Amino acid sequence: MRFLIVLLFAASVSAAAVARDEISKWDPRMAAESAVVDTNGVKWIDGRFLPIEGRMFNDVDDWYDRLPANVTTNVNGGVRSMKHHTAGMLFRFKTDSKVLHFRWTPRSSRLSMDHMPATGVSGIDVYRWDCTRDRWLYAGACRMRDDSAKELSLDISWKPGTPCIVNLPLYNGIKEFRLGIDAGATVEALPSRKSGIDKPVVFYGTSITHGACASRPGLAFVNRVGRDLDVPVVNLGFAGSGRMEMEMVEHLARIDASCYVLDCLWNMDKPKDVPGAAFHDMYAAGFDENDRISVVRFRYEPFIRALRNKRPGVPIVMVEQSDVYNNGRFDEKNSFVRALYEKLVAEGWENLVYLTNDDMYTGDFEGTAEGCHPNDLGMESLSRAFSGAIRQALNLQ
Repeated sequence: MRFLIVLLFAASVSAAAVARDEISKWDPRMAAESAVVDTNGVKWIDGRFLPIEGRMFNDVDDWYDRLPANVTTNVNGGVRSMKHHTAGMLFRFKTDSKVLHFRWTPRSSRLSMDHMPATGVSGIDVYRWDCTRDRWLYAGACRMRDDSAKELSLDISWKPGTPCIVNLPLYNGIKEFRLGIDAGATVEALPSRKSGIDKPVVFYGTSITHGACASRPGLAFVNRVGRDLDVPVVNLGFAGSGRMEMEMVEHLARIDASCYVLDCLWNMDKPKDVPGAAFHDMYAAGFDENDRISVVRFRYEPFIRALRNKRPGVPIVMVEQSDVYNNGRFDEKNSFVRALYEKLVAEGWENLVYLTNDDMYTGDFEGTAEGCHPNDLGMESLSRAFSGAIRQALNLQ
């Protein structure tokens, strides 16, 4: 794998800006006071009162949305629809309960897709911290036997005091989430990470970033990177819809990030190849409709410059388009982005990393679900590639 990197330099963000955009902190008092004990002795806590990561906005249409309510039609309809998906969101806590009961109501009744199982689209999975191995280990996932179920469930025996991660659905939203614990048990937020990185790595991209086609949420490469590097993550991948509209800069920049990862090239095709998308800016300015990389040429440089202007000093990872075909079919896009990277470095930009597609796939179609989107094997190789770039961007050992 080849990385081109410019060493990091420190930059501060005003306290006022951070305070303005910071989401509400977890309140253990609210969690305790809102809990309800049922007739079976199970204490139920509403997910809104659990320690959550990956949820960065309070001004939302629905609690578990990934973007604020004010996303306009200057952003394509896919983003406006899929902002309700909970990709990348997770609960992170420890409890002294001996059993964990999970109940959630999916936003959409479409629990699966034709190339991705319900366990990844609408399910959750759970990880436990193993002190002996010093790593997160898979502990369980839901199995959905009834596509008509209004509420989904998972029950797991638990060793009291063990740290827990609960990854939320990748391609569905959540109307309601509840955690059930023993009546006398409590829930605590986990302490700051050993990595020292408490600000999230923000991924902006396509269906692959979104999580297609992992068999369960914890295997999506963004979630794997978070566990492997011990960093919080925010998933702003939107299937077919990562197109670098300038308004998206505003939403990304509201997040006090440790690093931004730009992985949109799969979705930056010619406007005429994407019916109904938001290309008002390009049509107003005029562009060559026969140019195969017109969207990349028109949008990428203004986007990254605007993001750097709003968040100076925050590392940015520029990602090549993954090439499962291994035939160089995306060389034109990647060459443009590589040249832009070199141009920015020549201008004196720091905190910039370039990730090639060399090691993103295994070299054949075994890492895909249907010849394009990664399966669990493909997600593993993607996570290694992205982890390497982000590790360098954050100066992690």
